[in-house]
Amino acid sequence: MHVERGGPGTLRAAAEVLAAAFADDPAVARLVPPDARRRHARLVALFAGDLRSVGRDGVDVARRGPGGEVLGAAVWGTPAGDEPAWRHPLVALRAAAALRLRGLRAARRYDRVVAAHLPPGPCFHLHDIGAAPSARGLGVGRALLARRLADVDAAGLPAFLEATTPASRRLYERHGFVAVGAITDPVAAGAVPMLRPPQPPPA
Repeated sequence: MHVERGGPGTLRAAAEVLAAAFADDPAVARLVPPDARRRHARLVALFAGDLRSVGRDGVDVARRGPGGEVLGAAVWGTPAGDEPAWRHPLVALRAAAALRLRGLRAARRYDRVVAAHLPPGPCFHLHDIGAAPSARGLGVGRALLARRLADVDAAGLPAFLEATTPASRRLYERHGFVAVGAITDPVAAGAVPMLRPPQPPPA
């Protein structure tokens, strides 16, 4: 497996992977219901906007070897300025088309609820991470996290995310994330904010 920074040539494949990976995610189901028309296409558009909003430095992709099939992707907000995705005009336009008005309102509310748990000061913020259904069990998530967390540690900064399933929470705990508080708002029910404090340099 090969992990690299994402680029224009991997954007569509990464969006497709994330749309498939989050198809059954409870948080996404509140935004685009499982019975919605053209649901997969709408999810692809939503994740494509998110990928573009963070730029190349915020995207990692896992391939089946250099230049191979995209197996997974991760979308990170970086310390340069992790502003809500909805402030980006392109993301807002794509989100409106993908989520419709009701879903867009819920997504904005979800972001506000989660943002209340962000640590003060600069940090890395994991927005999305997922593997293609055909690649589950191959360690794609572990590889993507390890690649970016090396940069996080080199910068001496914390990393933040919200786990939306028990399985994802276990994965994050194995990489040093700990739960910080609880979310009670129904729009983000089940999501667990998690923080990875700055790690000491290796001895």
